[in-house]
Amino acid sequence: MSVRESIDPRSSLWAWLAFDVWFYRTQKKLSLAQTAQIVKVARGTVSNWEAGRLRPSDEHMKRLDEAWETGGHFERLLFFARTGHDPDWFRQYLQYESAASIIKVHSGKAIPALLQTEDYMRALLTRAGVPDVERETQARLKRQEILVRTEPPYLWVLIDQEVLECKVGSGAVMGAQLQRLLDLSALHRVSVRVVPRSAGWHPGHDGTFQVLKIGSREIAYAGAQIGGRLIEAGEEATILAIRFDEIGAIALHGDASLELVEKAMRSYE
Repeated sequence: MSVRESIDPRSSLWAWLAFDVWFYRTQKKLSLAQTAQIVKVARGTVSNWEAGRLRPSDEHMKRLDEAWETGGHFERLLFFARTGHDPDWFRQYLQYESAASIIKVHSGKAIPALLQTEDYMRALLTRAGVPDVERETQARLKRQEILVRTEPPYLWVLIDQEVLECKVGSGAVMGAQLQRLLDLSALHRVSVRVVPRSAGWHPGHDGTFQVLKIGSREIAYAGAQIGGRLIEAGEEATILAIRFDEIGAIALHGDASLELVEKAMRSYE
């Protein structure tokens, strides 16, 4: 069975979109190359759409709707796929994270995954009751490889003071984790700033979120219990980007943040 044949249109709106591109194309007896000419992309791009490996743009779907006279079917399906819940959202998020030029993260409860040490990961995942701690640990370590690329993304992190004081694992684990924050902060494209407890309530209290810059697009992720939500379109991504800036406005500046990290690190000695 090919990857395309394994697509179940009932599994998600993205799968439905992938299936319908294939279904309409084959009903019209068009080849991949002929369809590619209609939307002005490479043949392989259409193949990847049908296999669910690549997501089309609004302009691509508009061209299909016009050429196939669907009454806007593909544009509407793309809209709802972007704004609806995708059960396989995290795989797509990882692709976006890998391609992002700027990653903005706010976390009020734990060190963000891209900054975690291996020991901190294991302790956190174990306490969270993750079924396969080893597999998830290796997956997180793999994600961190983007930070050592020749051209790594800009990583801007805002964490609440509570994150520094919330003991995960042993004191040694926390000490090493906070040292890693200091080490990463020394990198040219990494910024770690702390929101002091004295700041009181701020827009990040509703939960962890991330904003990714990919080309000219902004993609967002909002954390939640038993999962999260990927936001690919609409005003929500813009709102979260604004909230990140609002939190940043009350966070301590670079040196003051690092001093707070160092103070917390000494408490674990």
